[in-house]
Amino acid sequence: MKRTAICAAAAACMLAACGGGGGSSGGESSSGTSSSAAAPSVALLVAPGASAGSFAATGDTTTDALNFLNYQRAQIGLPALSSQTGVAQAAQNHSIWEQDNDIVGHDETSGQAGYTAATPLERVNLYYSTQSVGEITAGFSGPFANSTEAITGLFDAPFHRAVALFDSVHAGVGVANTTSDSQLSTLTVDFADYKQFIADSQLVAWPYNGMLNVDTSWFANESPNPMAQTTQSQPYENTVVGYPVTLTGGDNAAFSNVSFVITDSTGASVPCQEVDSSNNSEAAREAMCVPFSPLKTGTTYTVKVTGTLSNTSLAATPFSLSWAFTTAATANTPIGAPTSTSSSSASEANALKQVAPRRIILN
Repeated sequence: MKRTAICAAAAACMLAACGGGGGSSGGESSSGTSSSAAAPSVALLVAPGASAGSFAATGDTTTDALNFLNYQRAQIGLPALSSQTGVAQAAQNHSIWEQDNDIVGHDETSGQAGYTAATPLERVNLYYSTQSVGEITAGFSGPFANSTEAITGLFDAPFHRAVALFDSVHAGVGVANTTSDSQLSTLTVDFADYKQFIADSQLVAWPYNGMLNVDTSWFANESPNPMAQTTQSQPYENTVVGYPVTLTGGDNAAFSNVSFVITDSTGASVPCQEVDSSNNSEAAREAMCVPFSPLKTGTTYTVKVTGTLSNTSLAATPFSLSWAFTTAATANTPIGAPTSTSSSSASEANALKQVAPRRIILN
């Protein structure tokens, strides 16, 4: 993972993320169940939910990526990212560099085809002056399946999600498409400028309180990968696991002593891998729990999280938060997961054969 002023990285179908923060005061109304005695108490940012806006794909990957992110942000009460042409130019150049060099990542090397500048901060500052830059990027072999495949894959990945839900002001999207299965289609989103909206004592939950139709599963393929080291004996990287539950803060939020308890409607606990900024340096301003197995369909889950939060103006403060969400009636097929198809040939009549997974990189 790489940081500029903001940064996280993600890989395997291939995902990459890079994010950061800044100062100044501010914040909005908060909610969530109570925290411990320290004042101010830690609470969840109020999530207005799906009624806060709408999203309909246009078929244009560039347009739909930004609109998708802004709809996700609207649902949890965050302001929209404004499109900035210089930031978008930097993102476009980087996507072309990735495609030209068959690389998905944040650092460019001088002398390579399409090189513009080494880091996200340097690339954005060629076109727009700022000291706060974040980046998420993805590469998929062949054409994107649809205009939201790449941005959905990035948002589902918890390290990348944290960058998308930060207090950035501007964003720019760059896309390099291909029709060849031997080449990568790439998408880069660069974020610029910081203006505090999430108060130092507030946290953002995803899935948010009352959220419906939540995915049941995720293919654990981002880099860095929260499932790289788990409490279990078997490997979970590049496998289908449960949909990640995340808490993110603003500014310089830092977590410690975090404990997640996720239970289904019968009260049964959901084992999950807990990762936060105290046990993983990649988890900037973030705490998460990734279930080891897919969640059940059509089920309401309750999340209870305890821990300690500190921030720029907040001394270490114990908190206890609780919220609930409901999964979709039908299980999702996670982006990047291997699939199977049936064959009707004489030698393989009605047999199931695994389709080689697409190369997908989230970084």
